[in-house]
Amino acid sequence: MGKEADILNSALIVVDMQNDFLHKDGYFGKAAKNGAPYDMVFFASPATNIKRLAAAFRGAHRPVFFITMVLKPDYSDACFPYWRFPGAIGNKFLVEGTWGAEIIAELTPEEGDHVVVKTGYGGFYNTPLASMLRNLKVGTCVITGVGTPVCVSTTCREGVSRNFLVVVVSDATASTDSKSHEAELLHLAHPFADVMTTNEVIGMLERRHIAL
Repeated sequence: MGKEADILNSALIVVDMQNDFLHKDGYFGKAAKNGAPYDMVFFASPATNIKRLAAAFRGAHRPVFFITMVLKPDYSDACFPYWRFPGAIGNKFLVEGTWGAEIIAELTPEEGDHVVVKTGYGGFYNTPLASMLRNLKVGTCVITGVGTPVCVSTTCREGVSRNFLVVVVSDATASTDSKSHEAELLHLAHPFADVMTTNEVIGMLERRHIAL
């Protein structure tokens, strides 16, 4: 029998919940106003459930990690094809020290939370995330955030390749459109991760925590 995700040995991973991705005045929001086919309401929808999950994890004394993509102004450290994002450098997309690179106000990290900066799509590549998780005796990563087919998926796959068990929270993740979100969840569900809802994760966390 294969291993099952252990919620009492888990950490919450929040991927890329930043202004440039989600706020109406951020890079993606402005692109949507200019005709890009982005469903910004859906894209920003994970915030409510992530907030619930973060509270539940903190209440169960489990770590919360915020993963952010933050780049130098000249993109010299970028580990993704930034040229596919029109005017990225000129618009200071995710540049260090800018409002756009900040985590959205609804999810401001609290004392004791961890913030890990990445320069590419995945939260593990060229970051201390794996070492931090292992130092905290974490074996299961509960992954939330945006976007499901890109940074969430890459972080999930990187975590699996480092022998972490992974849960992807279906209603605490999103993409710029619902179809790509649902398709990627199907891709992740069997070979990579358990796909669960926010209520299922919180319920499991509460039951296991109370049972101790």
